[in-house]
Order: sequence, then structure tokens, then C-alpha cells
Amino acid sequence: MSEDQKKRLTIDDNPSGVRGIITIDENVVSTIAGLAAREVDGIHMVGKSRLVQFGDDPTRGVHAEVGERQAAFDLDVIIEYGKDIKKVAQELRQKTAREVQRMAGREVVEININVVDIKLPGEETPKGSRVR
Repeated sequence: MSEDQKKRLTIDDNPSGVRGIITIDENVVSTIAGLAAREVDGIHMVGKSRLVQFGDDPTRGVHAEVGERQAAFDLDVIIEYGKDIKKVAQELRQKTAREVQRMAGREVVEININVVDIKLPGEETPKGSRVR
């Protein structure tokens, strides 16, 4: 399988009788995971850097392994100070897995969460970053 084929995922589900395939780029699955993670209460930012130039890439901080039926992720996150890290991580796993399953039809088998920093009260958020 070529490198390009590995990055494109195919779904062959045909309930309507109309033939064809759906191809999903691996980057799309990473984007779904990254955007879902940013919606979780207590997640200040996904990714290691607080300094984000020229906007934000939704796959920043998301490392994905995506197969035909399953996906696994490593997420780097910055948590808001005062939040229960274990509860935030549990919600992060549930939300991310639910959205990837719903939108891309991939069973999420593993989500490793790497808390790289804590957002302290009163700290400024860099312009252009995606903060909830």
C-alpha cells in the first residue's frame, strides 16, 4: 500500500443501493479529534505551545493512528487551573471517541492524554489561539 493510500481511508457501506465508496483522509479524522477535544470543559488548549501564530491548526497536539475500522490518539493538552485532571481526561476521552465514531465511523480504541501545562488564572491567551 502506498503512503498516499495509507492516509486515505475508504468506507464501502451501501444501504441505499447506489454504488460507490467514501474516502476519508486521515487528516480529517485528526481534525475531528482535535476539534472535539477543544469543546471539553477544562481544556484550555490542545497542543504544547501557548504561542500560536497565524491562527490555529485543529490537528496541532493530535497524533493519530487511523486504520480501516479503528483509531488511536495521543493528545497534548493544556488544562485550566483548578480543574480535576482525571475528570477532564475522562470527558475528553468520551467526547473525542464519540465524535470520531459518529463522524468517521472509526472505533476509538485508545486515547493517551499528555497534560503539558496548566493555564493559570489571569494569564493572557495569545491572539489567534482557539480557546473556549
